[in-house]
Amino acid sequence: MEIAFLNSMVMTCPGFYKAEKITLEDVRRYLDYCNGSYKSFIGHESTALFLQELLGIKIKQNRKCFKQRRYQKAICFSLKGRYPENKVLTKEDLKKADYQFYLITRLD
Repeated sequence: MEIAFLNSMVMTCPGFYKAEKITLEDVRRYLDYCNGSYKSFIGHESTALFLQELLGIKIKQNRKCFKQRRYQKAICFSLKGRYPENKVLTKEDLKKADYQFYLITRLD
């Protein structure tokens, strides 16, 4: 089953979820585990470009809605800080930002 890439901690439908902090190396391991089967739901172009550079894989901007299936995993890129309202972060801003990855698994 493909892994989804998200840029917010979101439950896409009612259910039970497990969310755990993971490292950049963990992200790479999960990509290997699923044989590189993934789809991006990253809604901002600068975030997609930043992740593409960071991970060395093609990450496209995609503003479509994502609905997580049972047992499907999603990797969430989450910024730790709060930024001014209506501020669109550039790829350079993201390089300096404090961020965390999470693995979100739908359990039901």
